Amino acid sequence: MDQRRRSRALTAVLASLALTAAAAAPARAASDPMLHDQWALTDPAATGVKQAWTQSLGAGVVVAVLDSGIQLDHPDLANNIWTNPGEIPGNGIDDDHDGYVDDVHGANITQRNGNVADDNGHGTHVAGIVAAEQGNGIGGSGIAPRAKIMVVKVLDANARGDSSQLALGIRYAVDEGARILNVSINGDGTSPDLNAAVAYAGQHGATIVASAGNDGRDLDVTPSYPVSLTDPAILGVTATQQGGGLLSIADRGLRTIDLAAPGDHILSTTLGSDYAWREGTSMAAPFVSGALALLASARPDLPQPLLRYALERSASRPSLLSGLVGYGNLDVGAAMHLILPSALWRTATSDEVVRLAVTASRRVRAGSSATVRWTAQGAARVAHWRVLLDGHRVRTLPEGQRRLRARILRPGTHRWKVVGVDADGRRLAVEARRFKALSGV
Repeated sequence: MDQRRRSRALTAVLASLALTAAAAAPARAASDPMLHDQWALTDPAATGVKQAWTQSLGAGVVVAVLDSGIQLDHPDLANNIWTNPGEIPGNGIDDDHDGYVDDVHGANITQRNGNVADDNGHGTHVAGIVAAEQGNGIGGSGIAPRAKIMVVKVLDANARGDSSQLALGIRYAVDEGARILNVSINGDGTSPDLNAAVAYAGQHGATIVASAGNDGRDLDVTPSYPVSLTDPAILGVTATQQGGGLLSIADRGLRTIDLAAPGDHILSTTLGSDYAWREGTSMAAPFVSGALALLASARPDLPQPLLRYALERSASRPSLLSGLVGYGNLDVGAAMHLILPSALWRTATSDEVVRLAVTASRRVRAGSSATVRWTAQGAARVAHWRVLLDGHRVRTLPEGQRRLRARILRPGTHRWKVVGVDADGRRLAVEARRFKALSGV
């Protein structure tokens, strides 16, 4: 299908799906003392995020950050770290049989374990751009401050790795359910296993947001990987400076690079529970990853290719980027308007009613595991989900996790209960579901 026919087809699909869209979650007011230093979030011409925030903060969406790891206890990141629902912390067992022991918050691909601590700082900075917590009275904000970060450590302390490790990291993230993968990594070569992993991601409906690189070169002439791979799962991002022009060190490419995003003087989280400024396309890519998370949270019914298309179609096209980037500069506010027509766009409210729906198998065998899942509308104020089985609390999960498995030991009738609570522990929603456990044979 040529570009023009593809554009018409995707536009038609967007229009039809818009009629059945769920109402978007409202935003919270920010009170972060460093937000005024984050020009990419406060300058209306930079990313358009202030409009998008009125509809979505990224709740319920997982973004995998494939990098040098993350400082898990950073105060601006700790509440937004993904937790693997299939892993029991600290028991030294690969509970979910994915090849990594105790991968509670992600996997260390370089050492084949669950130790994802950042020993470089690059990954922590990237993670904060995506999902530093908003409204907590400290630091700054991420572009998707309610999204969850899955940590996939593919780089060592010197921020070095290889294509095989990256390939394994991509497959891990996809298999664990991430559909937005941030890869702020570049190299001069690729490999069959990396090519296959990127194709695998695309086949599972995932988008790999890849940085352009910082060599100041034309990637249409001299490629860099993985951004130069032609697989449609790759979304290439270069960096702009304040004012809209291309960052001097940033790679470009009319056929290779899709979008530009802020990459100059970017304030974000760093090691030691601190904050720092960095520059480069590594900083630009996570703005696009976070933008996809905002769209995915507002329209969970839309697949990744349509959300990506919304970002591309709505990108601004300043003359400063003419001939350097395929589509233009990130404008997630315009993209949000594209996927949420005026009939669905609304003013944010602070007293949103949480609508909770719980599903579970009607019957299981005693001695086997039962799964409970739930969906929620208007969950912007939900901080945690408390999951109870027969009146006993099984687990407390962060808002972005909406699935749990537990072993049922005895036959009879059992009852799941899911309770949504805010940051102060107040109940916002409660829903229960009964099921039966049959005697084993």
